[in-house]
Amino acid sequence: MKKHLLLLTTVVVLLTSCKNETPKGANGVTYKSAVEYNDYIVSRQTTLMKNIMKFISVAENDLDSAEGMLDGYVKETATMVTDIKGMPAFKGDSSLRNAAVNIFGFYKKIFDTDYRDVIHLRKEQDGTSQDIEDRIQAIVKKIEDEEKVFDARFQSAQKDFARKNNMKLIENEMQKEMEEKLDK
Repeated sequence: MKKHLLLLTTVVVLLTSCKNETPKGANGVTYKSAVEYNDYIVSRQTTLMKNIMKFISVAENDLDSAEGMLDGYVKETATMVTDIKGMPAFKGDSSLRNAAVNIFGFYKKIFDTDYRDVIHLRKEQDGTSQDIEDRIQAIVKKIEDEEKVFDARFQSAQKDFARKNNMKLIENEMQKEMEEKLDK
């Protein structure tokens, strides 16, 4: 009788512990808390921001090197998008994940298209062509306008996620640093 009771207790404990585990996403990661879920996305966002800042810094002095960086950044960002798409919904909520996929997809596009276009125009520029400068400014303006929309959606989703999961968000110093650099 004791053996059966021990076996039954073991089975109940195993079933209970399996039921409470947060499911793994297609990316193979298990998120045990809202903070872990959010941090998974934010860590990739930080890497992405560092890549943008490094690209801008290099592009100021060496267009060929900056252009070469874009291939790696496109691949890295595509991997990030795939990883984030592989995240399960957290407690049935996929809004933060979806907003992250959208903004990361936007950054992949600007690495692959918009930044390349700016580099090619700058390479053509003979220093006097107002038409080329106007085209560059139009691309930069388009990027800024699109980014505001994606960023607002992401921030809204992140705030809602934090509110629903009783998390306190802290200001991202990297974001402030990037905004200051871009404003120069």
